[in-house]
Amino acid sequence: MSNQQLTTAAMALPLAERVSLAQSLWQSIDSGLADTTERDAVRTALKRDAELTSGAAKGRTHDEMMQAARRAIGCT
Repeated sequence: MSNQQLTTAAMALPLAERVSLAQSLWQSIDSGLADTTERDAVRTALKRDAELTSGAAKGRTHDEMMQAARRAIGCT
């Protein structure tokens, strides 16, 4: 089944089932990420905020981020 077919089938589910599916998918992604402490996560968030505020980094829209993520994993 293609990604598009899976997406279409998932979007046809009732809301509660879509939420459950989304949580399951997110947990599977989260379990594959490197372990970080809450302190590290806050430190990184503060650093990113400072970069955006100072103009050292440029933000992206949600659509831009999603397109970049899809390209990175080969879903385009």
